[in-house]
Amino acid sequence: MNIGFLRANRNMNKADRPVINIEMTPADWLLEGVALAGILVMAVVMVYHYPKLPAVIPSHFDGAGMPDDYSAKSSVWALPGITLFLYILLTLIMKIPHQFNYSVRITKENAAIQYAMAMKLIRYLKAGLVWMFFYIAYTTVRVAEKKSTGLGAGFLPIVLVCMILPVFVYLFLAARKR
Repeated sequence: MNIGFLRANRNMNKADRPVINIEMTPADWLLEGVALAGILVMAVVMVYHYPKLPAVIPSHFDGAGMPDDYSAKSSVWALPGITLFLYILLTLIMKIPHQFNYSVRITKENAAIQYAMAMKLIRYLKAGLVWMFFYIAYTTVRVAEKKSTGLGAGFLPIVLVCMILPVFVYLFLAARKR
């Protein structure tokens, strides 16, 4: 079986895909606002708590949500830095939806809907990542201040479901709107 033939049949050459400006819907604006609010809240919380942190703080949590490594208090800025980097990166990636890999063949007729759905997925994941990193940063502060013991055992399964389920929903919807 010629895999290259199947791939070529499934997707139009990326260079041949239409470049379309996708207008943001109210839901898109809401997701962007939720993500930006998370970045702002994280910055305010970190600036507020930083002077009160001890010299050594948790820097890693195990699968059960318990701290298993510690670093200097300045390491608390790594999470907001990573969050901001991911937010910017995902925002830039959304400027080129015609370059994404899709599970369905992109045509001139379906490009707008497929691009819009893919961009909405990225916006959802972006907002989810921002708030996930906020929760980790805030919990790091709370553990360092001895107000909490860890992320909680449910953190990892909840995050996995919240990040993976939307991808499957997107794939299902994308297939239906070929």
